Amino acid sequence: MASEKELILPLAIIERSKHRTERHGWFLLSLVSIIAFWSFVYCEVLGKTGFAIRLLLTDKGHTTPIGLPDRIQRRWGQYSPYFPAGKYVGPPKGCKITQVNILQRHGIRYPNEDDEYDKSVNNLMSAEKFHDSKLEFLKDYEYKLREEFLTPLGAQESFESGKEVFHRYNHLITPHLLPFVRASGKSRVVDSAGNWTVGLAVASKHHIHASVDQILSESVNNTLNNDCPNASQGEEEKNTWLSVFAPPIVKRLQKAAHKANITNQDVHKLMALCPFESLGLEKRSPFCKIFTKAEFADFEYFGDVEKYYKTGYGNPLGPIQGVGYVNELLARLTDKPVHDKTQHNHSLSFPLDRTIYADFTHENSQVAVFAAMGLFDVSEAPDPKKMRRMPEVREWVASRMVPFSGRMVVEKLECVGKSFAEYSDRIGDAVHGGLPTSQLKEKGEYVRIFVNDALQPLEFCGAKKKGRRRGMCTLDRFLESQAYARRNGDEDFTKCYN
Repeated sequence: MASEKELILPLAIIERSKHRTERHGWFLLSLVSIIAFWSFVYCEVLGKTGFAIRLLLTDKGHTTPIGLPDRIQRRWGQYSPYFPAGKYVGPPKGCKITQVNILQRHGIRYPNEDDEYDKSVNNLMSAEKFHDSKLEFLKDYEYKLREEFLTPLGAQESFESGKEVFHRYNHLITPHLLPFVRASGKSRVVDSAGNWTVGLAVASKHHIHASVDQILSESVNNTLNNDCPNASQGEEEKNTWLSVFAPPIVKRLQKAAHKANITNQDVHKLMALCPFESLGLEKRSPFCKIFTKAEFADFEYFGDVEKYYKTGYGNPLGPIQGVGYVNELLARLTDKPVHDKTQHNHSLSFPLDRTIYADFTHENSQVAVFAAMGLFDVSEAPDPKKMRRMPEVREWVASRMVPFSGRMVVEKLECVGKSFAEYSDRIGDAVHGGLPTSQLKEKGEYVRIFVNDALQPLEFCGAKKKGRRRGMCTLDRFLESQAYARRNGDEDFTKCYN
């Protein structure tokens, strides 16, 4: 028997479908279809994975509109729904992708249990009188957000990601060569991994049935769960920036909500309710209209500051928290056992013969991996003390790096010489053996990295900046560039605990 937690999203899907389809006059047919689909998912997927899959169906498979344009949703920092930060480009001529490694954040979630957004709402609602019409909704407002779990839209994000991976890399997948899938132990992460496998199955017309192979407990240090007790959490830097931009908002709200007890911390939480309610309830939250565009720009920058100083370059013990995963990545790329000393339980075993690896985790772990690898090593660090807003064009932007369902994809490629590329274009790869051996150059292995479909420059390993091979490093140069990880982070790991 499925638990209430397991059933909540399927039931929400049916209720929402009822609302939509009644408007179009085909509710009964759609509702029957959804029930039939969930019967299939329960039998085919739940029985194989051991947990309920939270999957969202929407018209034409797209995200349900929430009454806010994309340009606003992309200003919510790490609370932004997934969007591509660039346009994916296929491999250069003469190259083929031989392995793919995916590190993906869970989909859109409800607030965390300890966020206490409702308390900040109550502080605002304690006003004796409202002097701003934008606050009138609070007279009969009811806080309705659940906690911790995936939202329906969050379920779809991972589902769509699985479909995308199949369409992009199906040449690497067969029923006998399935992706290896792992997830950090939080339910929203495990469910995101499960939804990803369902998307893969649907895209393959149910020829491919991958499963979540490993679930890593978050009670211990592991490669999908950043853990460094002595590391700063970026609280000082976050509070510094909050003290810069929040006081004028506090003053304005206290005037608009007479005798309300509003603090700087309340301002951030009330602003966060704009994305959380809009994405969780799938309609524009009334909290969105309380704040100005400029104020939301400051809110976005708060997320940039937090990620930089929590597990990014701004924290001396940030990169070490990503070393374990990087060493696992190197093992997969080289088909050699993992060499890593930054995990108490050592890196858990995984097969080295797979062509696709998909790991699901949290955004703070992703940022630590970026920092350990050398990605987004910005020339201008986020400065929480600046009494002005950062410029629109900047390098370290949380919404572009780690939105909900954000993903880093590391591709391993096999390439041959220019003669082969030109010849294969004319005749086809299948008959390249017709070329004289003297015209074939030695094969080489390369690495490309995409973050949310944006090709990374990889200057740290000598990648070309222009041309067909832009953003590509030889595998050997890439391995050399990861010296910090290969040295197990020097002495930084011991600093986490001593």
